[in-house]
Amino acid sequence: MKEQFHRHIGVYGICMVNEKILVIRKSLGPYTGQFDLPGGRLEGSESLEQGLRREFSEETGYSVKELYNIGVCDFSVLWTLSDDSTEFLHHIAILYEVIGAEKIGGSVVQFEGQDSDGYDWISIDKVTPLNSSPLVQQAAEWFRTKTLPVRRSLYDYRSSS
Repeated sequence: MKEQFHRHIGVYGICMVNEKILVIRKSLGPYTGQFDLPGGRLEGSESLEQGLRREFSEETGYSVKELYNIGVCDFSVLWTLSDDSTEFLHHIAILYEVIGAEKIGGSVVQFEGQDSDGYDWISIDKVTPLNSSPLVQQAAEWFRTKTLPVRRSLYDYRSSS
């Protein structure tokens, strides 16, 4: 079985209201069918904040009032691609706390490559490894402890077929 390597660097927002976190429902990638944080890769010459504001709006229909950088975390993900090869993904996530998100649009903006199938507000005590990406799990832990993990973790999403 062939293994591929990919490094993804993205910017993501943690928006908490009444101990609920704003998440998207993933429709592509290793977290398909799970909750994930709004965010993603930068386009062109975007700054981190510009990219996060754009991604947040595209994936949730919310605008961002204030952003506070809380740090960086990284983790490794193994997952099975559509051709049954394995991808080793090194995910580097730049995290921001989002304050004052305001609903501005209706549904999620749809375009080729859009990986959000809508959004939800979920209670942080409902976040589990089965229903949430590593980013959402780390966001819930950050909310509880105000710390991010120092060491890189490994998550294995390979299919067992």
